[in-house]
Amino acid sequence: MKSILAATIICLAAFGVVGCAVPPAQHADLAAKVGKVAPDAWREPAPTETIDADVWWQQFGDPVMHDLVASTLHGNLDLQAAGERVRQAEALERQVDAARKPELDATAQAAYVRQNTPPPLGYVKEAGAGLALTWEPDVFGGQRLAVLAAQARVSGSRQALDALRLALAADTAAAYIDLRWQQNELQILSDQEGSRGRELALTEERLRYGLSTRLDVERARGQLEDIRAQIPRAQARVAQQLHLIAVLAGRPPESVDALLDRPTPIPVPAQQLPGTLPSQALLRRPDVLEAYATIEQRAAEVGEAHAARYPHFNLRLTDGLLASSYLGLPTLTDNLFSAALNAASPIFDAGRIQAGIDANESRMRESELALHQTMLEALRQIEDARNDLVSGDAEAARLADALQASDHALQLSDRLYRGGAANFLDVLTAQQAYLADAQSLNAAKRAHALAAVTLYRALGGGWSTQAPEADISRAALLTKTPPLVR
Repeated sequence: MKSILAATIICLAAFGVVGCAVPPAQHADLAAKVGKVAPDAWREPAPTETIDADVWWQQFGDPVMHDLVASTLHGNLDLQAAGERVRQAEALERQVDAARKPELDATAQAAYVRQNTPPPLGYVKEAGAGLALTWEPDVFGGQRLAVLAAQARVSGSRQALDALRLALAADTAAAYIDLRWQQNELQILSDQEGSRGRELALTEERLRYGLSTRLDVERARGQLEDIRAQIPRAQARVAQQLHLIAVLAGRPPESVDALLDRPTPIPVPAQQLPGTLPSQALLRRPDVLEAYATIEQRAAEVGEAHAARYPHFNLRLTDGLLASSYLGLPTLTDNLFSAALNAASPIFDAGRIQAGIDANESRMRESELALHQTMLEALRQIEDARNDLVSGDAEAARLADALQASDHALQLSDRLYRGGAANFLDVLTAQQAYLADAQSLNAAKRAHALAAVTLYRALGGGWSTQAPEADISRAALLTKTPPLVR
């Protein structure tokens, strides 16, 4: 063993004096790349507040939505699969890094051989055991660059996990908003069914006294049946949203608590937006970070391809004991030691190495273009979401005024019809206007809330990566196994 240790130290010292490792390809860091693309301020002016981008979504003030998102982040199966991909990348990185280090193996052998010699020396018994040390010194840095590429892949897989977590949180919030929107649509239709049923009863009663016509009765019946025809489809859409929320949380479609069946208003986002600068938004987006990790991986692979031009070394040290016994003679033992250093350097490869370099350099340029495109798309998404959020707030306010006016017109036309000062066609027109305005306001509230969720997603943050235990326990109450209550 002393001989092995001495030989290993000598080789390490010999290779340690060589300082000619190939570096990865040069590229600007992410902050510099972002600085060239991001503007100084957003194009769309909007009221801002110093809200942490990780908690601004709490301005919705809807604990049910919060708990649903926590449940999704805790139980979604796609998210768990993405976590496994991260573990796979980490294991591969450890495997690549282990290849740089010496490997020590135990060896053993045994043989019973008949040799072509005069008896009694024709049979030989041999047995031995020892150790073998193998190592590929990373003189020119190829293995180190392979480790850097593997580390970049790990970083990219983690950012992909964060991107999926971000998308699932936004999808769950959007599904919840759509659920409340559909439930409110169903409530509007149910209210209209009751109102138009009463109008039909009133018209039939007036017909019996000769104060109305059969045409008015049939018009009222037609309006009532039209509303009734829309209710089953609205109920189906509510059920579909409940199923979607359950599956997002990694549970069977029917395992949604009855709490979600009770209609509540669509959550209203805050009027103020996070005061996040464009550069800050880009630096926190997982897709931008994932694209930059790909650049780092490609840069390391370019260096690894260049390192293939230089010699490769392989060191092997063995030591052990061998015992031999010739028939009729005493057993002989010997201490076996060997040291071998192999070196190979490419001379002619028909352009194979250069082709590999060219391909890796092209992949790196492609990844840089992809990063640039990702940043431009991110800025567009944020600007669009800010526009939608600001305009949606104004639209909802104006539609609320329109609905109030339609309600007043409906009440007035109903009173005039009952008093004989208006015909039934005026009532029908007022009913249709009220229904259209109510549905438009409901849709505007939905669009306003979805714009806030889209902005959260575009800013690259919102819900924490690990849902608090309290949130998870509350979320479990929302995704129990009783059947849906309709």
